[in-house]
Amino acid sequence: MPDSFHHDQSAAESFAGIPANELSPRIAANLEQIRSRVSSPAFQSLGACLSESWISLSDPDRAINNLERLVLNSASAVESLLLDHRSAFTDLLALFATSQYLSDTVIRYASGNPAFSPTGFPAERRNVRWLEVEWLSIWQRQGELLSSDQLFELLWRKLEFVDSTEQAMEVLRRFKHSQTLRIGVGDLFAERRLDQVASQISHLASAIVDCAYRWLRTRFVAKWGRPVGANGRDCQYCVLACGKLGGFELNYSSDIDLIFIFDEAGLVAPADSRQGRTLPKLTHQEFFARLSQQLVKLVGEPTQDGACYRVDLRLRPNGGSGKICRSYDSMMQYYDLQGRTWERQALIKCRPIAGECELGERLLAQLNPWIYRRNLSRADIGGIKALKRRIERRARDAGEDGTNIKTGHGGIRDIEFVIQFLQLLNGGDLPEIRTPNTLEAVQRLEKTKCLSPAESTVLAQNYRWLRRLEHRLQMMFDLQTHSLPTASGELLKIAKTMGLVDTPSASLVIQFQSTLKEVTESNRKILDHLLHGSFGMAFGSMRDTGGSEYRLDREDVPLEVDLILDPDPEISMIEDALKPYGFGDMKSSYQRLVELSQEPTAFLANRRCKHFLASVAPALLAELSKTPDPDQSLVTLATVSECLGAKGVLWELFRFNPPTLSLYVRLCASSDYLVGILKTNPGMIDELLDALQLDGLPSRDRLESNMVELAKGATDLVPILHGFKNTQHMRVGIRDILNRDEVRETQQSLADVAEICLKAVAEFQYQRLLDKYAEPSQSLGGPVIACPLVILALGKLGGGEPNYHSDLDVIFLYDSAAIASPTEGGACFADFLKEGITEQFFFSELAAAITQMVTQHSQYGRLYEIDSRLRPTGKSGALAVSTNEFHRYFSSGKGQLWERQALCKARPVFGVDANCARISETVQRIILDQTWLPEMAGEIQAMRSAMQKDCSDRNLKRGRGGTVDVEFAIQMLQLRYAKTDPEVLVPGTLEAIEQLELAGFLASELADCLRTGYRFLRTVEARLRLMNTAARHDLPESEKQMDKLAFLLQYQTADQLGVVVNEQRHKIREAFDSIFSNIELS
Repeated sequence: MPDSFHHDQSAAESFAGIPANELSPRIAANLEQIRSRVSSPAFQSLGACLSESWISLSDPDRAINNLERLVLNSASAVESLLLDHRSAFTDLLALFATSQYLSDTVIRYASGNPAFSPTGFPAERRNVRWLEVEWLSIWQRQGELLSSDQLFELLWRKLEFVDSTEQAMEVLRRFKHSQTLRIGVGDLFAERRLDQVASQISHLASAIVDCAYRWLRTRFVAKWGRPVGANGRDCQYCVLACGKLGGFELNYSSDIDLIFIFDEAGLVAPADSRQGRTLPKLTHQEFFARLSQQLVKLVGEPTQDGACYRVDLRLRPNGGSGKICRSYDSMMQYYDLQGRTWERQALIKCRPIAGECELGERLLAQLNPWIYRRNLSRADIGGIKALKRRIERRARDAGEDGTNIKTGHGGIRDIEFVIQFLQLLNGGDLPEIRTPNTLEAVQRLEKTKCLSPAESTVLAQNYRWLRRLEHRLQMMFDLQTHSLPTASGELLKIAKTMGLVDTPSASLVIQFQSTLKEVTESNRKILDHLLHGSFGMAFGSMRDTGGSEYRLDREDVPLEVDLILDPDPEISMIEDALKPYGFGDMKSSYQRLVELSQEPTAFLANRRCKHFLASVAPALLAELSKTPDPDQSLVTLATVSECLGAKGVLWELFRFNPPTLSLYVRLCASSDYLVGILKTNPGMIDELLDALQLDGLPSRDRLESNMVELAKGATDLVPILHGFKNTQHMRVGIRDILNRDEVRETQQSLADVAEICLKAVAEFQYQRLLDKYAEPSQSLGGPVIACPLVILALGKLGGGEPNYHSDLDVIFLYDSAAIASPTEGGACFADFLKEGITEQFFFSELAAAITQMVTQHSQYGRLYEIDSRLRPTGKSGALAVSTNEFHRYFSSGKGQLWERQALCKARPVFGVDANCARISETVQRIILDQTWLPEMAGEIQAMRSAMQKDCSDRNLKRGRGGTVDVEFAIQMLQLRYAKTDPEVLVPGTLEAIEQLELAGFLASELADCLRTGYRFLRTVEARLRLMNTAARHDLPESEKQMDKLAFLLQYQTADQLGVVVNEQRHKIREAFDSIFSNIELS
């Protein structure tokens, strides 16, 4: 044999699959020792095994070192495995690399130590036979699952006839070691699920505790006598498990949290005296206290074989200072009088595991109403908050926040904590979520809609990953550790045990760190959402800071939260909670809040909805208190929310976006028009967010593109038109409420929407009529014929300044020049029409079809009201007029002054560009052909007086100093000076004021007065339209309506608004009179 392993060429060849840089001197020395003790064929077999599995071994150093230890004690057994059972040996090597604890167990069992060897074999063959029989049996039955009853039977057969405590402790510990090995093999090689591994470890612990108790009780009764109850039956005793053991979630090195209970107080019936010695009488308390102490010793005291489990009794009543066990009545009394919230949380994971389990079940059944209350009091919430802060502070103080997978942010305890919190919150009403197991609780919380499917999936997947990582950490050594190593070499070992594989883009360590970060961050995101968001009432509530922003107040749980969560609050509580917010009918307002906490359909989660509402209740009520009528605002808000459905999602949105909540309340409190849209189009709630996030109103091009996309391939245009209009009006209206845009921008956007709708209808109907009246070659499949129709807008639409309910004043014109012009083929438009169909007929039909489609009442309502009475032929004539007739009507002298005045606001809104340009020239020519006469100013002034005559003083349009004053004064000036400077002929009122001022026809002080007053009155008018008042141009007579209008316009009081309105109207009338006086003098 060579002196040095590294210098042996044949040995190097045996391990060709191992990278040379990984054959460290220590490994080389280990292999040299192994080679010296096994045969050459066995060593060659080892070389083949290592070459195949080296890269997958999480810790090759540890694996080879443990193999050397096994060979030194059991060389022939190892050789037998290498030669006859190589697969079993390969897995044994992987186990040696992964878990030092399990490695030690195998080596001790395979050694010649009789204490660890199976009986029935000669001493010199025990080590061989254990590997050949026991290890192979465990390996071949990988992942065998045993119940706690099966484990109890296996252990009891070994323990039943043991006499001494020392022997009993040995049996218990060796059984634990052997069964843990079985479980570990199933975990590593059968890829058992986390829940299976954890439940197997938990079943093992339960069986050990139960066997230990029964062994002790038999001996205690023999020594001290029988504890007998009042009815003469044996007094019952039960061991309750909490924590991981209670939840069937034990890991490889968990403590076991136990609570001991017996059923009633009394005296022990003494056993027969021995050797004339009389033993003192014991009370049941003393008997079971001594038994409990011995049970803890039997299971938890370290020996040469270690301890079965570390036993933690601090969850018992009064913790470490309390009695080690208590009677049933004493236990009930304690929880009734002294039980704290954290104890309720601990008892969620409590179950009986040993002794007379029916006693434990009876206790827990009695405690269930205490554990799972129908609502959490402030004291409960305060206790949970304190516990959570203490846990997080402890992790930070220990410097483990980023490395401890249990207590660090987004770690195991975070998930368990939030799941238990949800169970406490909802368990009173939902018994089905009462389960001690975390993963099962996650599933049940999803089924009852306390968790969303996405939250449930992420939490369950991440919990399994973290718990598996925890198992791998603790499997390495039998130590209770949750802290990750910091050295990259150690992290590499962890990564391998987690099944990660090297990739070209990322090393194992980087993959592991990335996955860990992703898991903990996604956990924390969900947990923050649930604890500090949807359940903000427990971990902080939104508090008004004086503006529209809110902060998280973690030190106080508001009364408003309790009001939402309390299933049956006292009337005094309702009044105390709502009175500060200005509600008049507090009982009815409370009922509205109840409605807000309930989902409209059964498949949505009422519990989740209620808790989300509770989280925003203080902010919601604060916003309602700012409205003119909190009672009515709440009624409207409840009605709208009912129509929207999925209220929980709504409250969730508001919790994380307080400005959206403020806007929603403002909309419900003041805009019946937008409320109506929202009620019939629930999906438009998204516009609330869009309105807050967008920098401005959409451009005309963007709106047109949107309509084209919506209408593409549509067979029914009506719902598309209404949807488009409603969406844009909602967007414009929300920004209007927020005062985001100037009134001119608002009006222009509303004009764009109307024009795009008109265009879509005109194009649709034109193609339809072509299919009907044109020759077949020119219909849908033939060449495109440009539409000669032009829609000439007047009034508010013509000026590009409509409001939300403006009629569309239009004239339908067909361009005579366009009709007469030949197409590329040499034919005119008339040539394409079927015989007998005239242009007049075609375009009148087209105008009628457009009007009918726009004005019809459908299930969606009416799109717009079209008014075409301003056409030359009046309301009794043909709907469509040729441009030649239109011009002839005015040139012949038939056109009246008021008609020319109306043309000052004329603007083509549909038609081919060239046709529109010719119509615009025609309109200008009609105005310019009129000779201005001084008496015309008086005629216009008289028309204005006639309009004012029959209207209310509250009318902002036709009343004294109303918007018509501004429009008539400006139109009069346009007619007066158009010949001098045609540039003043612009259709928009505000633009016309600017042009007249620039041209020197309107004094600057008058221009400023009219501009300011017009903007103000049009803004007030727009808010009235949002309110959907019956008299659309009149200031409301109702005080409440005036208060609502002042609220919309952001005035403190209605009186303050009234003063400003009167001032502006007075100034406008003064300017109006001044302009007409100057014209008459000029």
